[in-house]
Amino acid sequence: MEKIMVTFALVVTFLLSGCGSEPTTVVILVDATTSIDSTEYQRCRGEIERRVQNLKRGDRLVLVPITGEPEELLGPRIVHIDMPTELVPYDSNLKRVKAAAAERVQQFLAVLPAIQAKQTDIMGALRATADAFRGNASELLVLSDMVEDEQGLRFPKMPELATLKSAEALAEKLAKPEQLKLVKVSLGILKSYDLERMHPERREAVQAFWRKYFLASGASNVQITVDLETLGK
Repeated sequence: MEKIMVTFALVVTFLLSGCGSEPTTVVILVDATTSIDSTEYQRCRGEIERRVQNLKRGDRLVLVPITGEPEELLGPRIVHIDMPTELVPYDSNLKRVKAAAAERVQQFLAVLPAIQAKQTDIMGALRATADAFRGNASELLVLSDMVEDEQGLRFPKMPELATLKSAEALAEKLAKPEQLKLVKVSLGILKSYDLERMHPERREAVQAFWRKYFLASGASNVQITVDLETLGK
């Protein structure tokens, strides 16, 4: 009887756990620079926690802070969370790993305000996670003001970011074809001091740059919103 009950539990678990669905990878970049309003991290927390709860067997979550650090220093800050693939009754191993993942998320978020990076290198964070993406089973979520501001690219002052046309031309020039092939991209715009000081036309050009950049890099689609609750929907 006990063997029958275990078998039944495994069947139920298999049916309820998205059998046949391809494991997905979700890469989340979170801005850790001085320009971000510190109250925005609470919104980030809610979105990341929601993503953790939605993870299924075989899924992967990668958390990356956006800083101006070289990749060798950024690497140790990156958090990798892998869901188990083994099927057990009632997904008990999945629940256990999710509980541990929730703790790692809290630790990751607790450190962000203390980083206080003075440069915003979104492209550097992307390069550091380039190997994580698995085509149409991948999603990139960026929680940031999207104001690239590092030695090579100064979005607050660059003349190329003054108009939509010149911003899109720069994006096509800098795009990495195939880097994000078939990846679904979502951008959650956070409040920041840089955005507040920026002229409205330049703010629009910044968003136009990133939309063109990601599409030219192979993304299947790009969603941009200030409402984090609508991301990925």
